[in-house]
Amino acid sequence: MSKSSHNDVTSVFELLSRTRCRYVTYYFLKNQQTTVEQLSRQITAWERECSSEAVTEAERRAVKASLVHHYLPRLADQGLLEYDRRSGDVTSTATFESMREEIRRTRALDDGPVPNEEPVDSVLYTEPLTEGSTTPSK
Repeated sequence: MSKSSHNDVTSVFELLSRTRCRYVTYYFLKNQQTTVEQLSRQITAWERECSSEAVTEAERRAVKASLVHHYLPRLADQGLLEYDRRSGDVTSTATFESMREEIRRTRALDDGPVPNEEPVDSVLYTEPLTEGSTTPSK
């Protein structure tokens, strides 16, 4: 393993050591795309241990702020997700797929939320970014 690859793997695992960041990846075990609104609502529900319908707007906004300003840009920088700041679309990537089994094993050891068995219907507001395209979050 090259030093660069080792640093990348280390960075990913350091990022996944944060609970909210792991919750984002758990969401993508069952979904390939979502919006920041849907993601923040679900993560808030998991953190509050309640249904997504019981989440207040103030609670959701606080989680959304941390996702938008901290976690989603970092996950995008590591290549796990594509995040479009303009539209709020979030999509899993090939890198996420290559780490899917590690994320599943992490989930099995975690006392955190259990993702729904059924994927959540979601619509992207823009075309997904293609490899080589620039993302607004960089």
